[in-house]
Amino acid sequence: MANIVTMALCRIKDNKKLEYNTATGADKTYTLYSSMLEILAESADKYIQGDFEFEIIENEVDSYQEIFDTNFNEVYQMWDNGNNNVLFLDLDTLVINPVDVFDKLSDFQMFNYTDPKTLSGKDATNKYELQHEHYFNAGVRYYPSSMKKEVWDLGWKYANDWDYNVWGTEQIIFNEMMYSQDSDHTKWLTPEMNYQSMNATPPALEQGQYISQLNAWNGTSLNTSQIVHLHGTRGAEQTLLTQWALWKKLTGEEFEFDLVNVIQNNDGMPVGIEYK
Repeated sequence: MANIVTMALCRIKDNKKLEYNTATGADKTYTLYSSMLEILAESADKYIQGDFEFEIIENEVDSYQEIFDTNFNEVYQMWDNGNNNVLFLDLDTLVINPVDVFDKLSDFQMFNYTDPKTLSGKDATNKYELQHEHYFNAGVRYYPSSMKKEVWDLGWKYANDWDYNVWGTEQIIFNEMMYSQDSDHTKWLTPEMNYQSMNATPPALEQGQYISQLNAWNGTSLNTSQIVHLHGTRGAEQTLLTQWALWKKLTGEEFEFDLVNVIQNNDGMPVGIEYK
């Protein structure tokens, strides 16, 4: 049995297929997410407890939805009929405190609400007609070797008929899978494992009022959380700068990327990205 930490780094072929980061373009967006992978992997290596191996999902795709669709199968193959434990991390996350999950949790799990906290908007019109009052974010997911095959089978029921017309299809499916094990959301709610940091920027991290608002929304403290989610689709450059700023606060080190340089102002605040 192996413990696997996995992330997905996929290239979207055509600028016209970008639903987010459209001004940045497909090539630069790929560079930014490659850099997110660098710093996330470093943080995971530093803070995730126990022996594990990294598996990076890499594909060239036509759309974000194709990423989510193919990831579903890729992770299923890694799980290998219950022979492996798999922790999936979105690239716009960062591990900031020790994480100890392998062989500690027995069910498939997500950990915290998404924003908004109830399935709403266009996603609520999904063709499966699924609704979730307590709607969890899929940026951090744990698939233990002990999870029941029936949970996967339920997921495949929907994944084999992927809804390409709404953004949150994978998240909708994963909520359905999780709640099939226990419908009580309080069983799953562990916000420190996926602290939601919406609209985060390096300057915002220095603002006590902003952090207090996030702590209230999450129901836990950023300082004691284990994994933070920075919502890269809302701005990939800002997400990378914020990962860099968090890393510097944690370690005192200025992370060096392979593909980009971080531009700092006179106060040492990261303010921009230079592509190498």
